[in-house]
Amino acid sequence: MKSIYLMFALLIALATSLQAADAVSFEVNGLRVIFQPNTANDIIAAGLYFRGGVGFITENQAGIENFALIAAQKGTKNFPKDVLNSRLEHMDSRISSSSGKDYSSLDLMCVKQNFKDTWAIFTDIVLNPLFDQEEVDLERQKIISGIKQSKDNPDSYQSDLADQIFYAGHAYAIPVDGTVQTVSSFTPGDLSSFLKGRLTTSQLLLVVVGNTTREELESMVKDSFGKLPKGDYKPVEAEIVTHQEPSMMIVKRDIPTNYIIGQFPAPGIGQSGRYAALLAGSILRDRMWEEVRTKRGLSYAPSAGTSNRFESFGYIYVTAVSPDTTIKVMINELNKIKTEPVTDKDLKDKVNQLITRTYMGMETNSAQVGRIAIYELSGAGYKASEQFIKALKSVTPDEIRKYCDENIKNLQYVLIGNPDTLSIKNFMY
Repeated sequence: MKSIYLMFALLIALATSLQAADAVSFEVNGLRVIFQPNTANDIIAAGLYFRGGVGFITENQAGIENFALIAAQKGTKNFPKDVLNSRLEHMDSRISSSSGKDYSSLDLMCVKQNFKDTWAIFTDIVLNPLFDQEEVDLERQKIISGIKQSKDNPDSYQSDLADQIFYAGHAYAIPVDGTVQTVSSFTPGDLSSFLKGRLTTSQLLLVVVGNTTREELESMVKDSFGKLPKGDYKPVEAEIVTHQEPSMMIVKRDIPTNYIIGQFPAPGIGQSGRYAALLAGSILRDRMWEEVRTKRGLSYAPSAGTSNRFESFGYIYVTAVSPDTTIKVMINELNKIKTEPVTDKDLKDKVNQLITRTYMGMETNSAQVGRIAIYELSGAGYKASEQFIKALKSVTPDEIRKYCDENIKNLQYVLIGNPDTLSIKNFMY
């Protein structure tokens, strides 16, 4: 069944690739543009990326980029809110934003015949946002509500705490959404000034995938961004995270189970050893599931993996009523993967599985935009995304063992819950 599933996915990818030319890169007034033609459908997806992420701001500015991009979509000089929403709905076009540790983006998706009209709104959001006081205050309350509610969700709260603990002293410790205090402090003028300061072409990256031409796209980019200053943005160098000893933060909550995550450093996107880390994380996920859930029934949700950041981490995760017993089983699996080589068959099966997931995940133009962008922004270059499969296949069992031996140590834990008994020494790995 695995072979059939893989073959099916490969055929889908091949059929699509027959209608998609190679991606090309060019510059317009210092703005890097990567264009992937795709005539397989009439959908066009685009992302305008702001380089730097949280490395570009201070703690007092936490959340400002996320806030600015959201508020900018609530009306512009040429498209007041009602007009903007009406036109997008009429065209069935979508414009949204997202912010992360490494970059933020304003994203577009539309059909080919509405590309120019959607582009006009998209670029006006960037260049001429109104930041109306009433709209800013409304979005502020939504963001603050989300920040407060995240503490009520153990998984979300744990993720926030894990970033603070694992990345202590690192830019990644700054929360992307901000805090109640920082978000409450931003005025419309603050948001406007911040976004204007981001509008130099050296800080931006534009990625477009879809059924258009380079000539049309280049003309549109020149008209919209041709007069922006170039600036002199320098890439933010992600600091290397290391920990000299294991640690554990316990947050007591009167809940039925305990939420546990343990993190350790891992190569980020574009870094040496990245593909061994991805395979090791996926192999561990399967083994944790087999040993913790299937064989022993200690948890319904054991997991492991590798994060998708420029300065990354590997992790083990579980929800468990008996954390001491459960963590012993999980640590035993960590020891195994460090000391017992992965078999060639297991490695081949896992590579095929990840290849299938990769193809299935790249079915949409929007997903392809994101994949191209993350490799380009990481410094690896967008062409590195095309080498993903080749790189996975080249990983050896010894490389996986070496990665695990060098990185899986001094785990930084966060536990949310109220265990009846807990021996912290069992976690110190």
